[in-house]
Amino acid sequence: MYDAATMNVDTRFPIAFFAAVAALCAPVAAQTPSTAPVTGITVSATRAVGAEAVRITGTAAAARPLEAAIYARFSQDLPTVLLSRRIISTDATGRYDTTLPTAPAYFRGAILTIVVRTIPDGAGASATVSVAAPNVPAPPDDIPASVR
Repeated sequence: MYDAATMNVDTRFPIAFFAAVAALCAPVAAQTPSTAPVTGITVSATRAVGAEAVRITGTAAAARPLEAAIYARFSQDLPTVLLSRRIISTDATGRYDTTLPTAPAYFRGAILTIVVRTIPDGAGASATVSVAAPNVPAPPDDIPASVR
């Protein structure tokens, strides 16, 4: 304010006023920092070498139960089959890692669909893997040169 007797300008009021207005008009995120929780689910599936199983890893909301299931498509003429289902949970950081067995009665080339969903609301994600031999080739698997 302006004091006519001393001809001085008092700047305390406008500075405090503008500071209060800036605090009220600032975006909410700038006033209260917070970290957003993981709401989506990710899933990555690979064949487990040396076993008739699929290794599943991914992320979801921390400390939440999940349902992981494997479905197989053998042919267009056969229905989709549930091979395995298991309840799993995420750790404190929201990560999960598990191995699900596939049925022993499978054949190479079948398409496995892995579905991971939250319990109870059902939001989820999926991945696919093709069935192959359970192990890497070994010397007895090679065709001898004399036979070729």
